[in-house]
Amino acid sequence: MMRSRTWRLLLVGVLLAGWYWRLTSLDFQSLWRDEVDSLLFATRPLSQVLATFTRPGENGPLYFLGLRPWLAVMGHSEFVMRFPSAWTGILALPLIYAWGRKLFGASVGAGAMLLLAVNPYHVWYSQEARMYSLLVLLVMLALWVFVQALERGGLGRWFLWLLLTSACFYVHVLAVLVIPLQLLWFLLTPRWHPRWRSYALALAVLILPYLPLVWWQWKLLSDPQFRTGHPFVPLLRMLLVLFTAQIQGIPTRIGVWGFAPVFLFGLAALVLPREGTRARWRLAVWWLFPPLALFLISLRTPLFTDRYMIWILPALLLWLALGAIQVSRLNRPLAMLGIGVLLVFQLWVGWNQSHRPIKSDFRAAAAFVQPQRQAQDVLVFLIPYIRQTYQYYDPGPYPWLDAPYANREPDASQLAARLQNGLAGYEGVWLIQSEAEFYDAQGRMRQWLDTHATLDAEAHFTRVDVTHYRLK
Repeated sequence: MMRSRTWRLLLVGVLLAGWYWRLTSLDFQSLWRDEVDSLLFATRPLSQVLATFTRPGENGPLYFLGLRPWLAVMGHSEFVMRFPSAWTGILALPLIYAWGRKLFGASVGAGAMLLLAVNPYHVWYSQEARMYSLLVLLVMLALWVFVQALERGGLGRWFLWLLLTSACFYVHVLAVLVIPLQLLWFLLTPRWHPRWRSYALALAVLILPYLPLVWWQWKLLSDPQFRTGHPFVPLLRMLLVLFTAQIQGIPTRIGVWGFAPVFLFGLAALVLPREGTRARWRLAVWWLFPPLALFLISLRTPLFTDRYMIWILPALLLWLALGAIQVSRLNRPLAMLGIGVLLVFQLWVGWNQSHRPIKSDFRAAAAFVQPQRQAQDVLVFLIPYIRQTYQYYDPGPYPWLDAPYANREPDASQLAARLQNGLAGYEGVWLIQSEAEFYDAQGRMRQWLDTHATLDAEAHFTRVDVTHYRLK
């Protein structure tokens, strides 16, 4: 009884620590453009939000629809916008414990829960006003209900599986890859095969909620002129990026010592266990198949960004937790040392994420410009896409201009005339730059201003540069 009570207190302690780690400094980082997009998309008229479920190119309509009432009630502060991500991030902790307990026992579940609680990659996206922490939760739930439906049957379980799996790809379009992942799990587990008729029927029904997405996805992917803007990434490079990001988080390189316990536990999970072979195969497929499928899609249309695959993270952490338990059975001090080193490095990375600016710091840029902005000044945004993010912190009113595109002809040759016309009648220009290479890789905008104006103020913030020119 005492041991059971201590165990429960330990799990509650990990849960509370994970909650604190996600809530602390939730609003430290400035919002970046994708987060402001979440605000803009969720607060559009309801008819426009609903139209995104079938409009080509839209991603995450269910996330924005769910965010809408929360923002309407609680407001639009950074903390409020990010709180749902923190909440879904913490809900993933007891769920990964349940997964580990089901597959390998309570010790593995607790280890995976601890690893997820401090994982800097998961913490980062639990502190971002986007759909990624929700996606981790939904995919784990969809896979859990899928297994329950195959093992226990029942119309209610299959209906819940249909809802959860559909929700996955309406929260992020690439989560549709969870469907072939589930099929592979089914094929690798012979004891599920007697329920093939129920699964086949449920899979046929699942096609119905996906049909609105199929049309526009096929239309875009089959269009030879369609470009996503993502570079092509080879498969091995893709796997390396995913592995390192999911261990060391976004901003910091933890070095070889931080990865040493990861390699130890990963190898132990591969070679030491004599039981749970099929469960290990499921984890391996969970982590490896979605990137492989995305690579095959990318041969036609490059789509890879590591955060799109965040929902494979639980498989990696369950694998490492299994390896840690296996090592502890052979050499407990070595296992404790490895866990300690890994936790220290990951907590250190998490501390860095919450104590130094990493995202584009439009908050600081606006705080610099706003008190100095004069009535005859115009703000120019390079790239235009950042304007909404800047205006979140400095709403105005003030005159503004989107910088002309200058990365190809004939746009570059028309830049001077467009600037001459757009800046006519103003005395000063505030140039707000972030990710300028997407619009003006050669710096033509700055060259024109250096020729036709006098630089009299400048400041540089994380991923944002601000300069003020007095027009001649």
